[in-house]
Amino acid sequence: MLRIAANMLATGLLFLGFIHNLEVIAPARAIDAPRTCSPKQFVCKDGVTCISKGWRCDREKDCPDGSDEEPDVCPHSTVSRCPPNEYQCGGTELCIHMSKLCNGVSDCTDGWDEGPHCREYITNCSHMGCKEHCAVTPAGPACYCKTGYEISPDGKTCKDFDECSLYGTCSQNCTNTEGSYTCSCVEGYLSQPDNRSCKAKNVPVERLPVLLIANSQNINATFLSGTTVNNLLSTSTKQTTAMDFLYAEEKVCWIHVGDSPSSTNLKCAFIPNLKSFTDERIINISFSLHHVEQMAIDWLTGNFYFVDDVDDRIFVCDKNGQTCVTLLDQELYNPKGIALDPTMGKVFFTDYGQIPKVERCDMDGQNRTKLVDSKIVFPHGITLDLVSRLVYWADAYLDYIEVVDYEGKNRHTIIQGLLVRK
Repeated sequence: MLRIAANMLATGLLFLGFIHNLEVIAPARAIDAPRTCSPKQFVCKDGVTCISKGWRCDREKDCPDGSDEEPDVCPHSTVSRCPPNEYQCGGTELCIHMSKLCNGVSDCTDGWDEGPHCREYITNCSHMGCKEHCAVTPAGPACYCKTGYEISPDGKTCKDFDECSLYGTCSQNCTNTEGSYTCSCVEGYLSQPDNRSCKAKNVPVERLPVLLIANSQNINATFLSGTTVNNLLSTSTKQTTAMDFLYAEEKVCWIHVGDSPSSTNLKCAFIPNLKSFTDERIINISFSLHHVEQMAIDWLTGNFYFVDDVDDRIFVCDKNGQTCVTLLDQELYNPKGIALDPTMGKVFFTDYGQIPKVERCDMDGQNRTKLVDSKIVFPHGITLDLVSRLVYWADAYLDYIEVVDYEGKNRHTIIQGLLVRK
């Protein structure tokens, strides 16, 4: 699934992307003294971590020790996370196929699947009336089905299981069939050997995808394999805080930060065939760019969108930089990342501060909508899968990359590091 997610992330970047150095210092968490949590918080069993009570028993481990989801804390949480025809080993997240229950071989770590229930309920299966198969579980006999099917509400007959309802089944298009499913790719993408993933075509073939990398000294390029693009002459920069590109025009634009607002400007240059930066020029923007954190270019109109995290606003300028208007400046506390989908006319952005959130609005600032405002602390980088219409963002404090659809639904964690909770 992570491979599929990575492919989707790459397609959202249209072959090119950038990595911008970003240092975030998360608040330290005490580890040597008990904490006193507020009445609205739950104290983890480690005695030092406090989490919102709303995060307890939500089937996601938020305490570093997972104590917010333990059976003694969540006695009524009996919903299994397992796929159809699998059963969850007691007290763990391990799922095993129901055919392995009471088969004489311990598949759960503590032998839970081969307990005394195997003798106690073994004869009960003959009275279950299962259409296909019956397994002896610690809760009694239960019916299960062959691959591609799941138990119907009556608990005995089988019905088709819709694999397409599971996140990550296919990289792009998913078609459910009776007892199975098929994946396909949209125009411009090639199906991969796993028959699930899609990879963008190189047009022309010899034009390999690259990453543009900005730091305090220059802008360089590297192939996705990590190999440096040797024939590209880098351009010198003093400090780059934001950068974006126009793939069709082979043009990159970045903010060159000077010592004062008047010396901070927007620069653009062409990089034909990745050989060199040519025709470098300054685009005079009527608004100050000195505190701009991120930027994005609308490739349909050429308009520039900027995120100012000091004045707490998002503003847009035409491609010549002469006409600029503030898009949003209300209920923004520390805006950080921005991403555009011009084909849908949408702007997506992250904001943290008083109310951390991921939001969406029209490209004129109308129809502002919160997509995520829970289990989020320091949302920063954001990017889109334009094909599947998914929004990915990174939380620098909770240390994860997550995804939702354009409506803020179907939230999933792509990857998560060490949990940090204050």
